[in-house]
Amino acid sequence: MPLDLPSSPHRAPLSNLTVEPHMRPFPKARVDALCDGIFAFAMTLLVVDIRLPEGLAVTTSAELAQQLTRLTPQAVAYVISFFVLAAEWRATIAIRHDTEAVSGRALQVWLWFLLFVTMVPFSSALVGRYGHLPLAVWVYAFNMAGLGLLSLPLHRMEVPAAVRTQGSAGQRRTFLFIGSAVASVLVSLWAPNYAMYAYLLNALGRVPPFR
Repeated sequence: MPLDLPSSPHRAPLSNLTVEPHMRPFPKARVDALCDGIFAFAMTLLVVDIRLPEGLAVTTSAELAQQLTRLTPQAVAYVISFFVLAAEWRATIAIRHDTEAVSGRALQVWLWFLLFVTMVPFSSALVGRYGHLPLAVWVYAFNMAGLGLLSLPLHRMEVPAAVRTQGSAGQRRTFLFIGSAVASVLVSLWAPNYAMYAYLLNALGRVPPFR
């Protein structure tokens, strides 16, 4: 899974920041605030889809337990998506530096990355409700693969070159994560109901990599 860099931060001086011609740098604090806010909002929205139908007539605990059991697909999608976002958010912290600006090119990649973050509540709800259909699995896999692929250029642009090689383990986890998304698509061709379990492959890379 994405970018597991050493816990001790390595900071890049402002002079190392690459600024493209005709593109002024942007305040890093504003980018950080936008990033944190979008992650927090997306992670909160995930749980909204886990709810019992309105007007449900339940009179016994057994009936309630039966209805809660029917929420299992949504709950599985929620748990997977929550920890995906948690790991991605942790990775964004690892690649941030102490400079006060972000280059225009890096900002463009950040915005595309955050676009895919905002898609997670939708794709998670879709696969939670219609996980028995291959198309729902494919939409979720596209979302997950997009997050993984966009984290790679962010690593290259935001991590100081002097310590970039120390993040190789994190990059391997990113490729494993992308591979698990591809595996879920392949599984969905034969057994869509089991496709989401392909993301358990990320356990091989200790995902999310909390310490």
